[in-house]
Amino acid sequence: MSKKVTIRDIAREAGVSIATVSYVLNNREDQSISEATRQKILQVVNLHQYRINFTAKCISSGKTNIITLFIDDNKFALSKAETMLLTERLQRYVCNKGYSLQLAFGKEASSYSNSDAIICHNLNSAFFRELGELNFCPLIALDMIIPDNELFFQVYTDYGKIKSIADKIYGENNYKTVSPVLNCEQLKQKLLSTFNDVIIADNFDFANQITNCNAVVLGEMLGKYSKRFAKDVLIIDTINHEKLEKLWQCLEIALSREEVADHDIKV
Repeated sequence: MSKKVTIRDIAREAGVSIATVSYVLNNREDQSISEATRQKILQVVNLHQYRINFTAKCISSGKTNIITLFIDDNKFALSKAETMLLTERLQRYVCNKGYSLQLAFGKEASSYSNSDAIICHNLNSAFFRELGELNFCPLIALDMIIPDNELFFQVYTDYGKIKSIADKIYGENNYKTVSPVLNCEQLKQKLLSTFNDVIIADNFDFANQITNCNAVVLGEMLGKYSKRFAKDVLIIDTINHEKLEKLWQCLEIALSREEVADHDIKV
């Protein structure tokens, strides 16, 4: 039987310290390690098919380094495309922070005991609270507003800021606002109370309503499609880097169990 490879063996063959190997394997960003050293360690790790003892790591650190993204299963193709874009960008972002992203969706709330935190995207507030009752890790509401919220961070698009920009470009009543389906009724009402002429795009027929009109479109994929029909389109990227930064800041605060007064984050 071949001898089991240890982290000490990896360090010796790569010509570095055990600590350096540990930093690389755990994606530590607070350590200055050259890219050449990092690649050399990963090559040795791959050569010997070394794997971290996940269970032992979780026990010792109290963390799994897994974040669950719970998404709504929307049937409209452009909404699915936007959700895919969110998933791709968020996966890249959390990976750079040393975390893995786990996807979840469905109509029944479940427990995700392997997660350090759960990000809920575009769910209704009642379902969000059901998840909260079943999970004892931090929950973050993304593109949602939770009524009477004193516990959970909620990160959503700043409609007021968008309206100010659109009004300067087109004039106050000279454009239509196109939004994907919002499953959170509170966020939907905020959208409707902010803009004068709102179209909820739940199928491709929405294009008939913006033909030869100015359109402010919430979502990159929805916006690109709208360009085929509208007179002019202002695309609002609702999954931009600033929003991901704010989301991550909320996650860090929640994971550290730090108390803060403001849980309402508009981007």
